[in-house]
Amino acid sequence: MLGRLILGIVKGLIVGGLLGFGLAKLGYAAPFAIIAYVAAALAGVLVGLIAGKPIWAKDAKIEAGMKAFVGALLGAGLMYAARRWLTMPVPVPLGELGGANLSLGEAAGSAGTFGGLAVTSLAAIAALLGGFYEADNDPSDEATPGAKPAAKAAAGGNKRIAAAAAADDLEDDLEIEPEKKRSKK
Repeated sequence: MLGRLILGIVKGLIVGGLLGFGLAKLGYAAPFAIIAYVAAALAGVLVGLIAGKPIWAKDAKIEAGMKAFVGALLGAGLMYAARRWLTMPVPVPLGELGGANLSLGEAAGSAGTFGGLAVTSLAAIAALLGGFYEADNDPSDEATPGAKPAAKAAAGGNKRIAAAAAADDLEDDLEIEPEKKRSKK
């Protein structure tokens, strides 16, 4: 489970980081509130589609769609929390990716905050959602579809055994009938 959790966090970091990088390249290194919430919802949708059971897996379309919808809602809610409470400044200079965080009223030369910058906030939100979705996915159901019939057979529900017993009874009956015919002669 720890491996799946780490894999989900990495998937989320990649999705959120790329989305934040794209926003920074478009000139929204420190996006306004509306842009930040829409980007967080988009990050939640993308993570919901690829983390856990991905949309391209067999019989996963509905599950991935539900995760994407919930991911959009959670992404927007987590963006509110990030912008509200992750107000500590980023300790390393990020160059153009850490543009002035004017949307939160900081000085023009500042490095920005974790919750205010697109790269850091979207990566954190997507990593949290990716870790949750991947840890929640249970691959044991997918990996052992043949285990259910074996468990059923152990419980005595296997029809082959009963069919074999019935075939043995028929063979016994077939052996008895010729003996009866011989005795009548």
